[in-house]
Order: sequence, then C-alpha cells, then structure tokens
Amino acid sequence: MLAVALPHTARAQDQMSGAYARAERVLDANLAGAIENATVVPHWIEGGKRFWYQRDGRDGPEWVIVETASGKREPAIDPRLLRQGLQQRLGEAELPQPLPVTAISAKDVTVTLADRVLRCQRADGRCSSSAGTPERPGVLSAPDGQQGVLVRGHNLWLQQGDAEPLALTDDGVAHFAYGTAPGTSLFAIPRMRARQPLPPVGLDWSPDSRYLLSERVDERAVRPYPFLESVPQDGSFRPKLWQPRIPLLGDAERGRQEVALFDIARKRKTVLDLPEGWSFMDTVFAWSGDLRRAWGLAVTRGQRERALVEIDLASGRTRLAVREATPILGRFNAFIYNPPNVRVLERSNEVVWFSERDGWGQLYLYDLRSGALKRKLTSGERTVRDVIGVDEQARRLFFTAGGTDEDADAYHVRVYSVPLDGGRETLLTPEPGVHVVRARPMGNAVAGSAQNAGLSPDGQVLIDSYSSLEQPPVTVLRSAIDGRILHTLETADVSALAAAGWRAPTRVKLLSADGRTPIWGTVYFPPDMQAGKRYPVIDAIYGGPQVTSAPASYPEAVLAMNPRSRASLAELGFIVVTIDGRGTPGRSKAFNEASYAAFAEPQLADHVAGLRQLAQRYGSFDLERVGIYGHSFGGYTSARAILTYPEFFKVAVSSAGPQNFQGFYPVEAVFPIPDYGKGRSSAPDPTAVPDNYAALDMSPLAGRLKGKLMLVYGDLDENALPAVTLQLIDALTKANKRYDLMYLPNRAHGFYRTDAYYTQRMWDYFVEHLLGQEPPDDFNLRLEQAPATPAE
Repeated sequence: MLAVALPHTARAQDQMSGAYARAERVLDANLAGAIENATVVPHWIEGGKRFWYQRDGRDGPEWVIVETASGKREPAIDPRLLRQGLQQRLGEAELPQPLPVTAISAKDVTVTLADRVLRCQRADGRCSSSAGTPERPGVLSAPDGQQGVLVRGHNLWLQQGDAEPLALTDDGVAHFAYGTAPGTSLFAIPRMRARQPLPPVGLDWSPDSRYLLSERVDERAVRPYPFLESVPQDGSFRPKLWQPRIPLLGDAERGRQEVALFDIARKRKTVLDLPEGWSFMDTVFAWSGDLRRAWGLAVTRGQRERALVEIDLASGRTRLAVREATPILGRFNAFIYNPPNVRVLERSNEVVWFSERDGWGQLYLYDLRSGALKRKLTSGERTVRDVIGVDEQARRLFFTAGGTDEDADAYHVRVYSVPLDGGRETLLTPEPGVHVVRARPMGNAVAGSAQNAGLSPDGQVLIDSYSSLEQPPVTVLRSAIDGRILHTLETADVSALAAAGWRAPTRVKLLSADGRTPIWGTVYFPPDMQAGKRYPVIDAIYGGPQVTSAPASYPEAVLAMNPRSRASLAELGFIVVTIDGRGTPGRSKAFNEASYAAFAEPQLADHVAGLRQLAQRYGSFDLERVGIYGHSFGGYTSARAILTYPEFFKVAVSSAGPQNFQGFYPVEAVFPIPDYGKGRSSAPDPTAVPDNYAALDMSPLAGRLKGKLMLVYGDLDENALPAVTLQLIDALTKANKRYDLMYLPNRAHGFYRTDAYYTQRMWDYFVEHLLGQEPPDDFNLRLEQAPATPAE
C-alpha cells in the first residue's frame, strides 16, 4: 500500500509546488511596479502652459515635456546622455536607479542626490554643481535651505550654515521632548532604536523660514508600556525592554499637547492656547500669503466638535474661525486617512468646509471673518471624496465624489466642478470607473507642492487617470471647463501582469443582511475552473470603519493595501471574496455609522449574507468550506467571525488584531468615548471594562471556537499591541480550545505586506485545513521587496 501511495503523494506535492510558484508570481508585493505608466505626476511650468513628467520607457525612466494647448510632446533629455554626464561629473560614484530628476527648465535638468545637487544641460548632458543644498542627516531644513533644526538632549537646536548649532529651547525633558515622536505615534520604538540621527518630527516651517511651529506631547504622567525585544538586532542574547508612553483606553492620563510658535529671528517662543477641551489635529495646513496668519484644525475629545483654527503669527493668539458639533464620527473627510476637505480662500476670506450634516459628505462655504455659513456647495445622495483644488480667480471648486446607491457601482469615483457663488455642478469625467486626480495641497505649507497637482495652476486643464476592474488605467489631459478629453497622455502597459499570470477579479453587487441595502464586493476566482466543481471559499476582510477593501479600480486589484494575497490564494484553488459591508466609508453617513458601537457585527452579517448570495449565483461556492483572514482591524474581524459564526467559518487566520479594547490605546476617532457608568470616561480601577466596549471583547467568546484558528503577532507591533492577542490566547487556553500561534520576533505592524515567512505559512494553513491538501515541503516564498523591519 505504501508503494502505491508514494507516487500519488509525490504528484500532489508537485502540483502544489506549481500552484505555489504561480501564487508567488501574482502576490501583491511581487507585482509592485508591474503596471507601467499607470499615472502621470505633472510638474507644471510656465503657469500651466506646459508640464513635464517621468514615464516608464523601454530601457528605464524617460522624461517628457507636454504643451497643454496642442498636446505636443518632446523628450526633455536623452536618459543615456544624462547618465553619461553625471558619471563624467561624479567619476566612479554609483548612481541611483531611477535618477532623481527634480526639475526641468528650458535649458537644463536638475538632479538631486544624497550629497549634492547637479544641473545638467539638456542639449549635451554636461553637468555642474548647483547652489541647491541637499538634506543633512538629522536636520529638518528650512525652505530657504540656509538653516535647519535638529534635536539634542530633548531640545531643539538651530543650525545656520556651517556654524555651530545654537540652542533654540532649554526646557525639553524626557517624555516632554521637542522634535520627538510621542508614544502614541505608533513608531516610537524604531526611533528609539535608530543608530543614525533622525530629523525631528512634529515641526512645520513657514514658507519664508521665519517661523517654526512645534508640537510636543507631555507624557511624563502617562504610564510606560513595555515591549520586549527577545531577539536583539545587535546580536546580544539578553532581551531588551522598550517602554514608550502609551495610554490605554480608560487611562485618565493620556498626554497633554503643547503647540508652540517660534519666531526664529527673535528667538521667541509663544505657546498657542486653545479653549478648554480642544486640541490640534492638523497643526498647520496653510500659511497666508503675507505670512501674518496660519490655519490649523482642532477637535474635542471623540471629535464631537471640529474647528478651523486661525493663528495670528505676530502675537500667537488663536481663534476658532469655523466650528461644528457632530455627535457621531465628526471628521474632515469621509476617509480619515485622506487629507482634510478644508480649504482657506485667502483672497475672499472664505473657507470650504466638509460636513456630513445632511447624511452625506458635502462641501459648504463659510465666511472666514464671522464663521457664518454662506451656502451649501454640493448636494445629492453621494459623498465628496476629496477636494482637488480651487480656482479662486474663476471662483470654481473641483472635487471627486461617489457613493450613490443608484450608480452602476457605488464605489466609482468621478470628478466635478461647482461655482463658489452658487450654481449647478459640472460632471467632468462621465466615463465609468475610478477617476484619480492629484489634489492641490491645502495651503502653501509645502513649498512648490502645487506643482504636482492634477489641476493646472491656471485652472484650465486637469490630468485624470481612470480605470476599472475591466480596464487598465488611462491618463488623459482634460479641459477643466467642460471635461472634454484634449489628449491621451498614457495608456498603462499591463503586459508584465499578463506574463505573471495575473487575472482581473470580478465585481459583484449584493444585498446586505437587512435585505434592502445594496453592497458591493470583488471576487478572485481560481484559474481553469471546472464546471460542476465546488471550490473552498476564503473571505478576505479588513472591516475597519476608515477604509474600503473591495477593489473597484485596476491598480487596487493588483496591489491592495489590506488584505494582501487575494490573487495568490485564488491560484492555490480558492475562491477569494472581499465585501465592503455596512460600517465602511464612502457611502452615506448612516451606512458608515452602522459600525460605530457594534464594530464588526453588521459587517460580518453582511459578509455571511453576501457569500450565501454568491453561492446561489455561481454554484461553484462550497459553503461547507469557508475560511477568513485579515490583518489589524482585519485580524479582529477574522477572529470574531470564527467565534460568532462557528458553523459558517471553519478556518481563520487572524494577524495583529486588537482582540479587546480595554487593553488597547484609545481609538476615539472611530469608536465611542468609553463609558464606565455614572458619567465616567476614565477607568475606576485597572480591571474595569467600559460598558460600551464590553461586547467587543473577544475573550468571553473563546468557548465558542469550533474550527481552526491561527493567531499571529509581532513582538514590536505598536499599532496592534501584542498583549491583547496574548489575552485572547489566555482565554482560549482556559476554555481548553485548540488554536495555532505564530509569534514573529522583531516584527512591527507591516509584516503582512513584507514578511515571506508569514505569507507562506498563512497559505499553508488554508491549503491544509480548508483545501485538504499537504503544503509543499520544498517551497521557499520570495518577495521582491525588502524584508520587514521594526521601522515599518
């Protein structure tokens, strides 16, 4: 019997090894950069009459200059000529690939290297040193390039030219230090471990280099949070203890913010005062043209109130110029990781303001002096995504929007313009799909950054890249007046994807568990599906209230943010599904707020309902073999899925999940303020669990585990604290439940993207326990990018 089984086993191993090799080729990390010319980053010159951009050429990067009126294109410089000129100037110095071209003019090309800036003639490639000053290690340079600040002994020092640094402050102390990331930054440990000086953080220079704004957090009363580095990188064998100051959910001491304005010429510091209960969220996003004022954004606890703060730079006085109370999920953009949808219109003393007060994300126009509402700019049952820019002279606002249930796909995004003085909107991009236009920055806080915006400086044209799951990206130059396509700039080359075997997924429309609300998802099917055969199903989930996860555009489907491996798992023989259920953003405020207190419950109900609908629609879904995986908030939702739906989900891989919230740092931007009864928001004792968070704790559900669960965590993960995973492990152990554990030393939060070992073991887990096959013994997954480090 053994002699008969061996050939079959060997054959099965060969087949699985082949499947793993195909999965490796279509893994997100290994397809980074596989779409050539997916977008255009413009550098506007001559006020918008022309622009240049870098494109992917046959032999490497190329630089092209485009005339907007005629569409005429010309090479800016021969790449070989440029490289030869640089080599002649620098001798044997190794040149980076691609070359960091930072400016192109009528005559020359500027290349900014780590230690120098060079200008090369477009005609013959001859290069010479430029007056530009490269960044110095550990120094945050001012816009004038003549001075900068660095940190020494918890204080700021001013570096002017080559002179010895001068002390700018003398009151910095440990845990109340200038230019240092606080414990709540989620990357404090990498800065603690850094061997080279790092530029200070929490600082903003004014465009004229006169003023410096500093944010620091007084963490002296915040309790230290221990992380044990069991495998020190220096090769020593004694574990190291790192203790950033991180408050937990019910801690009374959470750190106190100080924002100060430095007048560099006068060496004067002024602490900015906000009304009681307010704190800065975005310290400065715009400086006035005359540099008398600056503007930032502020919120109260739980973002119950939001405000635009105006700062008088001469006196340091502040005022809340525009403010709005929002009971639930007050925010400046429906996607909180996107830039705030607030713009100061200095010429007219007005403010464009984002609000969801009518149940959808809309834009409003306010008077900057009085704070009074002037008019509502947008309307309709759809949500504004991003403000692209404002043409103050023509009095037109440009923005993207989507989210309407009546659209063929609620997650298609289109570009619009609307008059600031009232009037109808103009749809500028009627083509179905996801349209992306690079936004102008919110102000002039970053010198020159408007040069990379998709809207031209004169407001006449815009650069739009659009795609869908069926269509790779196309980038066009459009009229910003009526949306006419003037010229096609690039059609993305996806031949490398085809060569790797990547196949586009399928977009699906479903109904949520309430039987009424439409929801959308994306399905990755296995290759060469056989009629009548049923395939195991994997639910790829994130589930956080701040982002969507089901790709609607071509680039998102290839290189997803979270979760990863969907195309790879399909190659291994699974049907992989991602659904954006109730609780995710981009739709109505009510749709998003469904998860506000319940978190994963509405989402999981929608995922189960959606998978059942897909099984009826396609017939190839084997609902007796359903798995689920996710990372971060997806780690929480995947673990919760197998505990709350134990008859439906049979296998789960949960990585870096916040498995309870009483042991977690406060997340009040997307979750409620904790309620400990009697009006208390601070824990009465260290074991207290707030009433409105008790149902989110996974430990009481541990006894419901029936299937296979693998928990994964990194020991230096400041984003998802390792202790909450161990607390769930303790509950599972006490409930006498079988579980699997993957402990990853020296890993921070980003290991789901960068760690080959984790990725392959996650594949193995589903292959063994859901597909019912033996993972290959001889396969060693390779990632094209660098391995994970705690700095991620």
